[in-house]
Amino acid sequence: MIVEIYFWGGSDTGKVRSANQDSYLISGISANSTLCVVCDGMGGAKSGNIASEYAIEVFCEKIKKYTASKIDDGILSLDSDDACVILDNAAHDANLAVYKKSQSSPDYKGMGTTLVAALFCGDVVYVLNVGDSRLYLISDDTITQITHDHSYVQYLVDSGSLSAEDARNHPYRNRITRAVGIRSELECDIYSVDLSSLDGAYLLLCSDGLSGQLLPEDIYSIITTDTETEEEGVSAELSNKVERLIEAANAAGGPDNITAVLVKYTQDGGSDDLTDPITKDR
Repeated sequence: MIVEIYFWGGSDTGKVRSANQDSYLISGISANSTLCVVCDGMGGAKSGNIASEYAIEVFCEKIKKYTASKIDDGILSLDSDDACVILDNAAHDANLAVYKKSQSSPDYKGMGTTLVAALFCGDVVYVLNVGDSRLYLISDDTITQITHDHSYVQYLVDSGSLSAEDARNHPYRNRITRAVGIRSELECDIYSVDLSSLDGAYLLLCSDGLSGQLLPEDIYSIITTDTETEEEGVSAELSNKVERLIEAANAAGGPDNITAVLVKYTQDGGSDDLTDPITKDR
């Protein structure tokens, strides 16, 4: 079986904000492993971008440090327990680093950031999230939100006090209940997605500047609809789709910064295993 994974990212300030406080990263870890991260900073013009950039820097550095002993001849080998520990430790390190920086200057006080990360290792992707930046899986004619928002309106939805439809327009829809760097301690969610049972799939990491403006079905339509481009190839395809996602969010108002990292997974023959590929590990 031949597996191929392709990556593309893009970010835009949007139509309302004066500065872009989102950050994203796509970084190779080993011959069979790549790390993708999206962070949406908060704390005002002076510090939101600092929080998102610093969180990504520390998180990536720690992922590379913690995976180094598990790379042999360029191949990273992880089981679910290994991945949980590595992602959790890296997130806690990033949280503490941002928190300490927030205490170092009045300009940084109160800053923080969401964080959604995907560590691709062979056929499995390990996902961590804090806050309301999301990861979607697009496969088998469906779009599935893998992550669960840590937000006030999601709490209301989970408790049955608010419908998902009403949550989209709730005045407190941007209030999150967890963030990197706000406190010295951190709680995060970790999931795993086994892609081997799928013939192919797209995965989308995004900030709420995208997911807050586009319905899942809109995102699905853009990602699964090909358009003619001057250039050919998967990179051109992914670049075009990221651009169209950002354009659509801006067309819907663009009230916030917009960031998208799009991943395409393909293999030469999917498995007949029909079990659910998604697992919440913690």
